[in-house]
Amino acid sequence: MTGLHRTMLNKVGLSRKPFVLIQGPPGTGKTQTILGLLSAILHAIPARVHSKGRLRGVKRGPELPINEKYIHWGHASPWLSNINPRDENLPTDGDDGFYPTTGNELKPEVVNSCRKYRVRVLVCAPSNSALDEIVLRILNAGIRDEDDHVYNPKIVRIGLKAHHSVQSVSMDHLVQQKHSHGVAGTDADNIRAALLDEAAIVFSTLSFSGSTIFSKLNHGFDVVIIDEAAQAVEPATLVPLANGCKQVFLVGDPVQLPATVISPIANKFGYGMSLFQRFQKAGYPVLMLKEQYRMHPEIRSFPSREFYNEELQDGPDVKIQTQRAWHEFRCFGPFCFFDIHEGEESQPSGSGSRVNIDEVEFIVSMYLKLVTRYPELKSSSRLAIISPYNYQVKLLKDRFKQIFKEEAKEVVDIITVDGCQGREKDVVIFSCVRASKSKSIGFLSDFRRMNVAITRARSSVLVVGSAYTLKNDEHWGNLVEAATESGGLFKVSKPYGLFLSDENLETMSLKKDEHQPDETMMNEVDTIPSVYGNSGDAEPGQGDDNDYGDGDGDMAFGDGED
Repeated sequence: MTGLHRTMLNKVGLSRKPFVLIQGPPGTGKTQTILGLLSAILHAIPARVHSKGRLRGVKRGPELPINEKYIHWGHASPWLSNINPRDENLPTDGDDGFYPTTGNELKPEVVNSCRKYRVRVLVCAPSNSALDEIVLRILNAGIRDEDDHVYNPKIVRIGLKAHHSVQSVSMDHLVQQKHSHGVAGTDADNIRAALLDEAAIVFSTLSFSGSTIFSKLNHGFDVVIIDEAAQAVEPATLVPLANGCKQVFLVGDPVQLPATVISPIANKFGYGMSLFQRFQKAGYPVLMLKEQYRMHPEIRSFPSREFYNEELQDGPDVKIQTQRAWHEFRCFGPFCFFDIHEGEESQPSGSGSRVNIDEVEFIVSMYLKLVTRYPELKSSSRLAIISPYNYQVKLLKDRFKQIFKEEAKEVVDIITVDGCQGREKDVVIFSCVRASKSKSIGFLSDFRRMNVAITRARSSVLVVGSAYTLKNDEHWGNLVEAATESGGLFKVSKPYGLFLSDENLETMSLKKDEHQPDETMMNEVDTIPSVYGNSGDAEPGQGDDNDYGDGDGDMAFGDGED
């Protein structure tokens, strides 16, 4: 963690504001920031017990009496105003539950166990996957304190559908452990309540945080941290706050995926607005993480300008770390747009979804060329194809299964926009689908989906679409213009294999351009060989007489799309 992040975390961790909003744009290390925030909160008290009653930390003269310590702790951490009745009988000397850590083996530590008060934190998220990512990070790497020592606080993951990788701290597993150690006969609910009371950090989805098990707690939580807060509707965010707390941290990004609201009427009346957005629109201060460590600078440039007021900046050496061999060809560069101006969208009968067969054929051809030249990309962990439409995703999956059979899932990750938030790949190919004379693009116009899709890429984002159709939308028009200005716009005509031929690729080789005058490096249409087709904004082909409107009926929510 950088010194800047440490300073920021200490600042917000000790803030007296009841609500703290942290915006985490793509690639800024939001999960790592949450871990740092947990450390700052758990260790807000100046001295922490490490072992056998020894105190380590800031020492200022002789040790203070316990009453004076409470006064100082109260100034440092405003949420430390009550004493947990369960802690009254804790020993004031002897073993404090600290276990030295060796290698990756991290044993749970009772943080500040010799004090009569311990900070307790509830961490929530709208989804199991977002929640388990944080839990897994703690299990694998622990948390670092202010002295950079690694430890594992006592944690418990409650709720259903916890990932198998975090089962060791799931409530059901811990209850079974208690029974196997001779606690048989004890009421299971009492065991669960005791486990919750003993944990320094409790993890729960927003919905499960309303469970009756929380009513058995001796006192509420000092701090509630909600991850992906901009993806939760307001009532869902209020559920964990009903347990009682003194401070709330909302962590999210309002310009990434919103909450899933199926009802158009509910959306119309603002049900989809998150508590994060409501605070933000009311002028409440938002702390934004501004340094990104994921994307090549040429990828970062557009979303930074379009969505983050050019405040999103690159971390140290990001350009070097994201430079790849395939960048030797301009058409495989960091930020490219392929204008399939002869493509047509279509609507399967009885469906509100869309498909674009021309885009599918071009994407398959481009994928095959990429993995032939760069075999390391033939992996679902390295390359993803993303589309906002379920039917387009299905068509792509079927096409790849025809080619690669059962291996298809291993060679490429094909997912919807709603299924890809939180992921990152070396190369992302994005299929826009929409191409019609009416220039209607439906829910593709949601700039938050655009932001999520293009920022999944570390090294190259290759957008495939109809510039003629997309330029009618403000944000998509800006993307096409940005690609044009950076030399990343390519007009593609049939047959697509000709565009991707070795001979034509050589005309786009940066190695070749190093020996040519600057004007030959431009991707202007009139300087590109005839395989690129017309230089003008050609209309899509015939057969676009349907009035598609905005009623897509295909929100591609992502569940089951992984």
